[in-house]
Amino acid sequence: MSLLLASLSPSGTEVLLRSVDAPAALWNSLGRNIAPGQAHAEIDGSLRVPIGRFLASRNWLGQALTTHACAVDIAPALAALLERGSAERFEIDALLAAPPASSSPTSLVSDLAAAGFQRDLKGFQLRDLGPPLALSHGANFSVPGAGKTTVAYALHALERARGRVDRLLVVAPLSAFAAWADEVQECFDEPLRVARLTERGALSADVVLVNYQRLAASYDQITSWVVDSSTHVILDEAHRMKRGKAGEWGRACLDLAHLATRRDILTGTPAPQHPNDFVALVDFVWPNQSNRILPDSARRADPPPAAMREVSARLAPLFTRTTKAELELEPPDRRAELVTMKPLQAEIYEALRTKMRHATNVRPRERAQWGQMGEVVMYLLEAASNPALLARAVTGADGVALQWPSLAIPPNSDLGEKVLHYGQHEIPAKFEKLVTMVAANASDGRKTLVWSNFVGTITTLADQLLAPYQPAVVHGAVPSVAEDVDYTTREGELRRFRDDPNCFVLLANPAAMSEGVSLHHHCHDAIYVDRTFNAGQYLQSIDRIHRLGLAPGTQTRIRFLVCRETVDETVDERIRIKAERLAVMLSDTSLVTMALPDEEAYGEWVEPDDLDVLLQHLGDAY
Repeated sequence: MSLLLASLSPSGTEVLLRSVDAPAALWNSLGRNIAPGQAHAEIDGSLRVPIGRFLASRNWLGQALTTHACAVDIAPALAALLERGSAERFEIDALLAAPPASSSPTSLVSDLAAAGFQRDLKGFQLRDLGPPLALSHGANFSVPGAGKTTVAYALHALERARGRVDRLLVVAPLSAFAAWADEVQECFDEPLRVARLTERGALSADVVLVNYQRLAASYDQITSWVVDSSTHVILDEAHRMKRGKAGEWGRACLDLAHLATRRDILTGTPAPQHPNDFVALVDFVWPNQSNRILPDSARRADPPPAAMREVSARLAPLFTRTTKAELELEPPDRRAELVTMKPLQAEIYEALRTKMRHATNVRPRERAQWGQMGEVVMYLLEAASNPALLARAVTGADGVALQWPSLAIPPNSDLGEKVLHYGQHEIPAKFEKLVTMVAANASDGRKTLVWSNFVGTITTLADQLLAPYQPAVVHGAVPSVAEDVDYTTREGELRRFRDDPNCFVLLANPAAMSEGVSLHHHCHDAIYVDRTFNAGQYLQSIDRIHRLGLAPGTQTRIRFLVCRETVDETVDERIRIKAERLAVMLSDTSLVTMALPDEEAYGEWVEPDDLDVLLQHLGDAY
C-alpha cells in the first residue's frame, strides 16, 4: 500500500506532508484542497499546510486516503493534536447536551490554598471559576471590573497544580499589562515571574505578556515557545480578534489556538456590534466548532430577538459571566448634555453633510463595497465637535488655534477658509460646555476623565482650554513602556492623574485606554466629547471608573455631550440597539442601561449594519 507521511514543522505552525509513492491523483488533490497554491510538490517533495487548515480538513483527508488506498504515518506530536481535537469535539457534543457540574465553592477555596493562591475571591468570582475549571477550555464574559484577571490567575494556579500546564501566555492590549503584572503579586504566595515579550529573557518567565499586534509580528517565535511546553493561552479583551481569519490579529490567534494546551478568553463585550462577533471567539476556544455551536440565524444582517435568545442558550454551557448588578455598585448617574451648534459650525456641518450626501448617492447593492464610510463618520463627528479638525482634510495641515475673544466672520468668505480659520471665529459649543463642567468638578475637588476619539481635540483641550487643570494625556502617540524613562509615558500620565492633587483632568482616547485601566479609586466623573459606532469600545470605557472596589455610597457621574441635529444622535441610537442585542445574548439587562443616558432610554468607526442609519442622516433618498 502507498504511504503518506505527516508531521509538524519545527515552528509548530504547519503540517508537512511527504509522499512515499502516494498516488499522483491523491497528491494533486491534496494540493488543490488543503494546500492552496501548492498544486504540485515542493522541491523537497512535500506540501506545507497551515495547522488550522489541516485540522479542519481531517474528515476530507480521511475519505481521500480511503479512496486512493493510501496509508498515513502521523508523527507523535501531530497525532496528539488530532487526538485533542477529537476529544474536544466529543466534549462539545456533551456540553450542548448537558452542562457539567462545577466544583463547590468550599472545595475551590481549599484547592486554591493548596495551589499557593492566596487572594480571597468574592462569591461570584468563585462561581465564575467553577464552570471553566470543569471544561478543557473556557470563556469569562463578566463585565469589566468584575475581577476577570484575578479569576484567570486562580484558574491557571489550579491547572498548574493539576500538572496540566506549565506556563502562561497572555495576549492583551498594552493598557492591560499593568493589571497582569500587579495582580500576580496579590494572588500568589510566591508570585510568578511576569515579563513582556519585549523584555530581555522574557521567554524564561512564568507568564509572558504580548499585545495583539506583536503576536502577529512575532508569531513564529511565540508558537515555538508555546509548543515547547504545556502552555496555557489567555486572550484578554478577546473581542479585539473578532474579525477572525479576515484580520491579521484574529488569524494569528486562531492559528495559535491549535497549539495551546489550554485556551481561555476574557472580555466583557464579546459581541459589541453583532452576534456574528462570537464566531471568531468560539473558534479560538473550540477550533472549527463555531458552525456547530452557533445558530445560523445569528449570522443574519439583522437577527431577530429569537436568534439572540438561541445564541444565549447555545453558548450558556461554554461561558461564565458576572453581571453589573452582581457587583452591587451604586448605579451611575447618566445624563446627556445637549448642545446647539453656533452659526458658523452649523453652516459648516450642513455643507459637509450635503457634500457627503452627494458622495454616497449610490445604489443599495453598492454600499457594501463603498470603502470610505469610516471617513464619512470621522468627518461628521469632527464637524459636530470642532470643525477646526476638518482643516487637515482641506489642506493637510492643522487650522489656526482657538482664539478668544473670537473675530467677526468676513462676509461672503469661502467655506474652506472658514474651516481653516474656524478657531478665530468660534469656540465650539461642546468645548464651552466641557470647560464649565470640568471647572465645577475641580472646584468640588473632583477629578474628571474626558474622552475623545480625536487626538486634535485632546491636544487642543490640553494645551489651551483645560491647561489650568494640569491635564494628563493618554492617546496612541503616547508610548507605553515597562521601565522608568525620562519622557512621557501612558503609565506616567495615569500615575500623575491618580496621585497629583493638582492634576484634575485626564484626556484620553478610547482606542488607547478603553480597556485594562482602573481609575475608580481616584475619579468618579467621565465626560464624552464624542463617541463612534463602536459600542464595545464605549461599553469598555464606562468601566474605567465604575467597577468592583468602589467605596459604598460613591456616586459615579457619566455625561455625554450630544450636538443636536448631528450624527451624535444617530450614534446614540445605534449604541442602544447594539447594547440591547448583547444584553439578550448574555441575559444582562444592565448593558442596556449602560448604553445611553436614562432620559434617552465602542476599533471601527462604522460597521456594515450601521450604514443605513448613517445614510438616512445624510438624507439619502434610497
